[in-house]
Amino acid sequence: MHWNIDPVLASVGPIELRYYGLFFALGLLLAARAAPENFATYGLPREHAERLTLWIPIGMLLGAHYFHLIFYQPEGLLDLPHFDADGHFVLGSLFGLGSGLASHGGAIGCVVALYIFWRRHGRPSWVPFHRYADAVMVSSVWVYPWVRLGNFFNSEIVGRPTDGPLGVVFDRFDDDPRHPVQLYEALFYFGEIALVLWAHRHYARRLRDGTMFYSVLGLHFALRFVAEFFKESQGIDEGWPFHLNMGHLLSAPVTIVCAILVFGTRRFAMFPLVTPPSEAQPATAAPRRPSARQKRA
Repeated sequence: MHWNIDPVLASVGPIELRYYGLFFALGLLLAARAAPENFATYGLPREHAERLTLWIPIGMLLGAHYFHLIFYQPEGLLDLPHFDADGHFVLGSLFGLGSGLASHGGAIGCVVALYIFWRRHGRPSWVPFHRYADAVMVSSVWVYPWVRLGNFFNSEIVGRPTDGPLGVVFDRFDDDPRHPVQLYEALFYFGEIALVLWAHRHYARRLRDGTMFYSVLGLHFALRFVAEFFKESQGIDEGWPFHLNMGHLLSAPVTIVCAILVFGTRRFAMFPLVTPPSEAQPATAAPRRPSARQKRA
């Protein structure tokens, strides 16, 4: 199969509508649509979900771009705005937020944006941060597969060469049949959505605050770790043993830490049967009273 789709769906003058942007926007729209109901399930104000639909994408975009520059394109940190040889103004990689996005950085950016929002709106009411994190996590999973479909239409993040029947020739990249790893990941993440919807429906009110967040986060990067084996190496990955790459290096610690928190601690015990009912916090429980130390703070 040959793949040579123009990544630009339509254009009017200098304004372009790209498949990637369309899929990304669709994922954000689905997440924003699910968020108010998810927040209500966890006993959080619906209007907070609506406000976070602005905070989270901004944090995700900033985190994804600058994380990409630091770990994948460090020379881009010095690519400042300038004029090219033809006299055209070029924004440069440092401030060109539309290109070079890393999902690991996007996750960090989301958490930072959520934490800032919680400090302003949740903490004064003594609502635990992890309750907000749970509600955001079960909403944000709607974004992941659509981003990878956008990568497929852009012919980017291609897979390793293959002789198998699933090989796709990305004409915009080279002439070798390659794993359509973008579609593999999209399928992984659609499966993740199905699992999260099931777990949210059956266990959201039975798990402690934060359990859903760390469980889904660990699952997501475990799937990402598997998908990395099918991806083409970048310059920084060449020569690594066992076909490992930077994606493996960044995904493994997140998966391990989340697994320890969920299965190795009582604080975020995954299964309700492991957590005594007297210790489990229902999602709609009233916020805990501040301690004397917290009051003094």
